[in-house]
Amino acid sequence: MKKEIELVAMDIDGTILGKNKTLSERTKTVFQKAAEKGIHLVVASGRAVQAVPEEIRRLQGVEYVISSNGSSIFRLSDGQRIYEKDLTSNQVDDLLAFYGGYSCPIEVFIQGRPYTSEAYYHEPEKFGADPLAAEYVRTTRCPVADIRQFIQKHKKEIEGVNFIVYDSELKKEMRSRLESFGGLYVTSSVPRYIEISHGDVCKRNALIWLNGFLGIPREHTVAFGDGENDLEMIQYAGIGVAMGNGTDGLKAAADVIARPCDEDGVALLLEEMLEI
Repeated sequence: MKKEIELVAMDIDGTILGKNKTLSERTKTVFQKAAEKGIHLVVASGRAVQAVPEEIRRLQGVEYVISSNGSSIFRLSDGQRIYEKDLTSNQVDDLLAFYGGYSCPIEVFIQGRPYTSEAYYHEPEKFGADPLAAEYVRTTRCPVADIRQFIQKHKKEIEGVNFIVYDSELKKEMRSRLESFGGLYVTSSVPRYIEISHGDVCKRNALIWLNGFLGIPREHTVAFGDGENDLEMIQYAGIGVAMGNGTDGLKAAADVIARPCDEDGVALLLEEMLEI
């Protein structure tokens, strides 16, 4: 099933990283062979770029990272943010006012770096995090003493805001209120997150820009994802691929359904598509 492919966009968690949170040897081999063919490998994640694992950022062929759900594109060779769409100051003020009614942890992404409160950073378990989530927080987040004050100080440079909500009913209530604001992109990559960005943000829009920047038509683009925040990108790509472990909505929108992440679904499909 050889296809004319010039660019492969891929989500991270649940797409190329499974339960053990490391790339399989098969996946690394396939990516290397794809890079040797001159194919652009693009990470497209809800994570801030500094929270993308180093083993992924150092892969041959990975030149660009679409991060914070499409708020940014970073060029890895020089660390430059070549595409940006931040929240406005007014939107940040509105989110801070909204947050005043809740006690859940909050995170903000600024210039590719994620920040959170010291209380959540040091003891995420107290807020409902399991051991794996707690380790992720402590190894990727930067703690600040007063997160509200920090956000106010940096409100002109915020890529996105995450509310960490483990109570499903509370999450539903908060998300409904946020979606009523208008002008915001509200999504959820994993059950505990409500992720908020500027209304013009999504992985699709960032990928459209990057395709134009590189001179690659959408027909020559394949995109892999597993979650709600991958939907627009999957719908846009010439070949949109949902992982076997993906959401039902994503599978319904996809052109192809790959094997689950923990069965090397991305690698298996690329081997077939690229005949490698």
